[in-house]
Amino acid sequence: MNIFKKITISAIAIFFMVSATKAQSLEDAQKAITAEQYQKAKSLFSSLVKIQPTPENYFYFGELYLKLANPDSAKIAFQKGIEADIKGAYSLNYVGLGTVDLFGKNTSAAQANFTKATEMMKKKDYLEFIYIGVAYTFEPSRDLVKAFEWFNKAVVLGEKDPLLHVAMGNAYKAQKKNSEAIADYQRALTLKDNLLAVEVNIAEIWTQAFNFELAETNLKAVLAKDNNFGPAYRALAENYYRWASAFPAKKAELLPKAKDNYSRYLDLTDRSTESQYRYLIFLLNAGDYATLEKSAADFIAKPSFKTDYILAKRFRGYAAVENGHNPDAVTALNEFIASVAKDRLIPSDYLYLGKSYQNQKIDSLAIKNYVKGFELDTSNTEVLGTIAKTYFSSKNYAMASNYYEKLTKLPKNTYTDWFYFGYSNYFKYGNLLKAAVVDTAEVRKTLLKADSAFTYVAIKAKNADAYLYVARVESYLNPASDNVKVKEAFEKYIEITNAKLTITDRDKASLVESYSFIGAFFIKTDKVKSKEYFEKALALAPDNQMLKDALAALKAS
Repeated sequence: MNIFKKITISAIAIFFMVSATKAQSLEDAQKAITAEQYQKAKSLFSSLVKIQPTPENYFYFGELYLKLANPDSAKIAFQKGIEADIKGAYSLNYVGLGTVDLFGKNTSAAQANFTKATEMMKKKDYLEFIYIGVAYTFEPSRDLVKAFEWFNKAVVLGEKDPLLHVAMGNAYKAQKKNSEAIADYQRALTLKDNLLAVEVNIAEIWTQAFNFELAETNLKAVLAKDNNFGPAYRALAENYYRWASAFPAKKAELLPKAKDNYSRYLDLTDRSTESQYRYLIFLLNAGDYATLEKSAADFIAKPSFKTDYILAKRFRGYAAVENGHNPDAVTALNEFIASVAKDRLIPSDYLYLGKSYQNQKIDSLAIKNYVKGFELDTSNTEVLGTIAKTYFSSKNYAMASNYYEKLTKLPKNTYTDWFYFGYSNYFKYGNLLKAAVVDTAEVRKTLLKADSAFTYVAIKAKNADAYLYVARVESYLNPASDNVKVKEAFEKYIEITNAKLTITDRDKASLVESYSFIGAFFIKTDKVKSKEYFEKALALAPDNQMLKDALAALKAS
């Protein structure tokens, strides 16, 4: 199911690496983040803010929590940073609060905090612009167009700050604009030496571009500089996993390398709860769902599990769906959705839950969750198709029609969308007849929608089935046997179908229907033609008594 978006962890710590530091202990904490030693970093920050409760220390502590997708703890840190700012001169904690607001989809509150931060800026300040840009690069608050608006403001005074170029590189990387990302990363490397995490990020771009050998070479070059730099081992593991997926013949060689390198990464991060949590994300991105489901279940069962790592329940649910363990997936995902604030839910949560219900043929709950997922991201048009198909398969043709109509209005609509829009209305018409609906306007409107959709596909795609249904719908609109539109549509169906190399039994049945109508069409005006078409029909259905009777009547007349 390719309608689900991937969870990205690359570049999670690079941003800290190039930040200016004033206290050695703050530098130590930031180095721990760069090395993806998150538990150590939290411990260092916790000690640091007790010894030096400065607004700056609280800000970077809060930024760490944002990187770890823990906005509640981040908010506490930023608020304490504001309280510690006796002079009222340190603005970045307001940027932090604005970022937390964006995580919660409260854009007006975010803007108010950003405005407060920028109003406190002095003439030569630009860091606020950078960090506001970064606020729009996190997964829960992503708006990369806005991010670059703020980065561009920072360029005026901060062009020579590697921090800016790393942030821009990360944003370009998220957009999959690899050339631009590498250009900014390389600019950062010319401004500051030994940015190993930036070199790792460049290698990850080569992995994404399927240039696995170049990625491997670059990462080994990083390890030649520092054999204990954990992120390089993680990136190597990911590179080997994706390499193996792209070239299955190399799996026996590459998968052991992937596991060995990730084990090395875990060792260098002290196998902390944080690094084990990152391992789950790695498994998700690597598509190793069998290992992920078991690892996530084990992780959740540990005494060290707490709400900071609640997303592990999400991963377990996703993996269960991918592994076909649908009842387990329903339980896991419903538990996860019930246990987090609504603003932390993403479309995939509902889409995976919908798929798990659909796999169990519980269509009503599948649709309910698909709709919720679409409402969280209306740009995901694939979901519209999934909703439409699910309504259609559950025979709710009225709702299927509504969603297929939405699909036909998209710029990249397909003939299939149009055909099923017509098909949904065709069957909706049948349901209206069964229900003895007396609203003739509604019945006619339904048929006209079907007629319009089928006609579009018939003419544009020269599709035989579309012509067949144009004929049928036109006959419902005007049941007269001398309906020229019906005759012409059947003729086109016959022309296209008889040009096929193989005529199926289904084709034969529809040809009988087509020949029979045209035979009846000419019965009063051209008996020779009428007889010709009835005989063609009888040749395909020799046991059809109605055709025999029609021919007998023609001979007798």
